[in-house]
Amino acid sequence: MRTPDDDAGPETPLSDRQRHRALAGVSRSRLLAVLRQANRPMAVRELAAAVDLHPNTAREHLDQMVEAGLVACQTAAPAGRGRPGLRYRAVRSSADADPHAYRMLAGVLAAELAGRDDAVEAAIRAGERWGAAAADPAATATSAGRALERLVDMLDGLGFAPERGAGNETSIRLRRCPFRPLAHESGGVVCDVHLGLMRGTLKQLGAPIDAVSLEPFVAPDVCLARLEARTVGR
Repeated sequence: MRTPDDDAGPETPLSDRQRHRALAGVSRSRLLAVLRQANRPMAVRELAAAVDLHPNTAREHLDQMVEAGLVACQTAAPAGRGRPGLRYRAVRSSADADPHAYRMLAGVLAAELAGRDDAVEAAIRAGERWGAAAADPAATATSAGRALERLVDMLDGLGFAPERGAGNETSIRLRRCPFRPLAHESGGVVCDVHLGLMRGTLKQLGAPIDAVSLEPFVAPDVCLARLEARTVGR
């Protein structure tokens, strides 16, 4: 297993065949999506929890992606006694700008979710894990206003062009969908993932509000997310 560190030079670009083979597995695609969104090194257990895998299974998938050059592995500074842990990060290269690779990754994930009997629930759960991993683990938002600010910032960083509702209205207008063609093709599963993304982020922040619905394309280029006070147990 290769373990390039942060000071390593640019990785050798992957061929389309290598990239497609490495991303053929849904679990590997999900792990890579979490790493790219987090934009920081992550431990195996943290990644495994984000995609609902056993740590040993997650480690096997990560090692395959390290060999393919999609992920880098580095040794973390030891915390107390014991062996130092490993941290994984997504490799940034010129290939990351390839829109075909992103479309392929998103399409694989959407097709896998849409084909399940529990497609809506599975998509929301996947989005919740994404949101929990994307949120700053050190950040909190104990007020509704602060939670909305942090959620809008996160959605803006992902390219949704969010806009808060006027006055006291607890809603967010998403004026751009980065996955619009796929959202139209997938029968709503992409929108369910995005609803889960907002829910996972708010829960990770400890926010007193929750995303209760996402109405797709209420206008040609606008989706509407509605939020309410969090109920006990949700």
